[in-house]
Amino acid sequence: MGRLTGALAFRRGHIAESVSSEQGQTLVEFALVLPILLVLVIGIFDFGSAFNSKNDLNFLANTAARYAEVNTCVPCNGQTIASYVKSTADTSQLSGALSISVCLPPGSNGQVGDPLQVSASAPFNYLAVNLGGLPTGNITLTSTVTVRILQAPTDPTLFNPSPPAAC
Repeated sequence: MGRLTGALAFRRGHIAESVSSEQGQTLVEFALVLPILLVLVIGIFDFGSAFNSKNDLNFLANTAARYAEVNTCVPCNGQTIASYVKSTADTSQLSGALSISVCLPPGSNGQVGDPLQVSASAPFNYLAVNLGGLPTGNITLTSTVTVRILQAPTDPTLFNPSPPAAC
């Protein structure tokens, strides 16, 4: 069989285009897949950021609950538990608008063994990287912890309001 140079090649009686004509097709396929791939990658990072913020929020709620249930907060230095725990938030996403509330569930009167509920919440801005056409917005991440009071509340400066109000 003979060989031809150029755009056509013979192979057992069939005519086929050369490989160089497929380069444009690859570029078009890449251009179609790239936006979908970018949205997927940005979504993965955004979900990871939300998951990290939720974990931090759980930690802060647990810390506040621990101080509240034992009715003592040595590192607070005169601050309320909520103010102190808010100051320990390590991400700017949480420290700005973090809200911590300590309250007594219905039927609880603040005695040893009664439940005590601590809630921590903060807004989360999802898809903060605004790519044209993608929706952005805020959701509120919330973490609630219920513990038993181990020591009756005696220090009025630890809670705001003092003593903890009903939920």
